[in-house]
Amino acid sequence: MSQNSLTEDMPPPAVAPVNGPEGDGLARLENAPLDDLLVSGGDPRLALDPETGLNLYGCAPHPVAGVLSFASSTASVVSERAYARAARARDDLLAAARGKGLAAALDARLESLRGELKECLGLAPGAAELVFSPSGTDGQLLALFAARASMGATASPLTSIVVAANETGGGTVCTARGRHFGTRTAQGVAVDKETVIKGLGEDVEAVDIPARDARGRDVPADEMDRRVTAAVAAAVARGRKVMLQAMDSSKLGRRAPGRACLREIAARWPDGVRIVIDACQMRLSRARLARYLEDGCMVLMTGSKFFTGPPFSGALLLPPAVAGVLAETQAVPAGLHDYTNAADWPAGFSGLRAALPARTKTGAWLRWEAALCEMKDYFSAPEEDRRAALDGIAAAAAGAIAAAPEVGLLPMPPADAAEIDGEMAARTIFAFYLLRDGRRLSAAECRAVYHALNRDVSALLPPEAAAGERALAAQRCYIGQPVALGDAAVLRINAGARMITDGWRGADVARTLAKLALLLARPELTENANGGKA
Repeated sequence: MSQNSLTEDMPPPAVAPVNGPEGDGLARLENAPLDDLLVSGGDPRLALDPETGLNLYGCAPHPVAGVLSFASSTASVVSERAYARAARARDDLLAAARGKGLAAALDARLESLRGELKECLGLAPGAAELVFSPSGTDGQLLALFAARASMGATASPLTSIVVAANETGGGTVCTARGRHFGTRTAQGVAVDKETVIKGLGEDVEAVDIPARDARGRDVPADEMDRRVTAAVAAAVARGRKVMLQAMDSSKLGRRAPGRACLREIAARWPDGVRIVIDACQMRLSRARLARYLEDGCMVLMTGSKFFTGPPFSGALLLPPAVAGVLAETQAVPAGLHDYTNAADWPAGFSGLRAALPARTKTGAWLRWEAALCEMKDYFSAPEEDRRAALDGIAAAAAGAIAAAPEVGLLPMPPADAAEIDGEMAARTIFAFYLLRDGRRLSAAECRAVYHALNRDVSALLPPEAAAGERALAAQRCYIGQPVALGDAAVLRINAGARMITDGWRGADVARTLAKLALLLARPELTENANGGKA
């Protein structure tokens, strides 16, 4: 697998998340600050830097006013209403826990939350089962387990084929092979990065099908379909089971392979291939999501990308055929205990639940409560209004980027008309190069600018700077983290659900690009902005 690392894979702050393998107690749930609870039950990516109060993604664990935010392809700061919903959810759980105990109360609430999420996503009863995971990366490990178990291939050699691996989470290079992707899991367990997860990663290999060439150019859709099919055929011919991780959509907005290709693969190798759709960005319509499940695909999702919930709320949707097998499964790989708990799984999966640790973890649950609040608000708007808003945002973002000489918009391949659906026909991720003297900035340079963009750097201006320039330097702008493309990298301005529910202004896009122009014109601001540290 390609190790073309994303710039999101930055070293975490030297602060451990506030959770341990034993789980949360009633006293902690009642007395801990809500901010602490909202970053608990996560791996080191959620840890707060003591100097900035921000996590690895540049987010505070509480609402922050005055920030221009277009960062939904990476993460979003929790909104006022979602934060309030998390506070009410905590109070409700505490009331229930005093009667039946925290573990039973949380289990019951998670089961109810599953139903609410599926209803919000427009899924018919019985269309899917939902498994919670702390993040999309953790969910990839659950998908690997589900794929192997549903094929009766727990001990069989397996090939993970990952489409656009360099445009998904940086941990995929490990999770695709059943290996630990960090040094501490979201359950608070210390592990050795890149070592095999016991019982899950033995005899697993990975194959990467890049969506772009070494110069960052898109591979055409028909060629992607051909490469994916050929890779599956080659693995099956070698006697290996296959988990195919398709992309919808990537960090740069790419979908691949097409639905026709996926259906052909499923029909040719019904017993030897399981397909999982990486939809963690959630930039797809509810109808499209339902079609994937109808086709027998598993789907990875989050509430923290397009829907703008707080970082770290993941889930795996299981189609009926896969769910039916797992509901009868009694054994769980020993290493999977480090990543999932009994209550993460549906109540009907009694064998799996009995085999997993009964930890009581409230952080991921609270983040999902906040994310569900955003999802419900988004879908409360009529579809035609959502579509009109996203079309308007797309036109404004594309126009503003085209008019800015300091940036260069990354082209997108033409969409297949058969693949377009609902409001997500609009482009929602606008990736662009930063230009200085006609040269595309490198990943390291983009990362430094990205951090300075999210900081007040007005104090670094010379005394004679104009008031307007000083106000622009003070403006915090939060956009998608850089993604490496060959020798350069792109930053991203994104449309997210909150821009529909709360409204948006084209002037905010222009102001964000104006601050980028200021940072490019005055490189000393970036160089002196706390060493480029977020």
